[in-house]
Amino acid sequence: MLEDNSIFLYKDYGKIVFDLKTIMDKKGITISKIVKITGLHHKVVRRYYEGTVERYDKEVLSKFCFVLGCDLKDIMHYERPKK
Repeated sequence: MLEDNSIFLYKDYGKIVFDLKTIMDKKGITISKIVKITGLHHKVVRRYYEGTVERYDKEVLSKFCFVLGCDLKDIMHYERPKK
């Protein structure tokens, strides 16, 4: 039996937020340039840029960090649930 404070009953776990757009805009790097440098598909880069990606790929994230000269924490973060 699950208790009332069980994690299984808790609905809002927070979310992962992408800041890729912010860092790309700050560095003046376009989606097209990322595509050209990395060989990633335009739709893939756009989904990360817009924050609509649903499954994260560590190779894709590594390419972003390499090209942008940043750390993972610079392009994505965890946002706690609102109470």
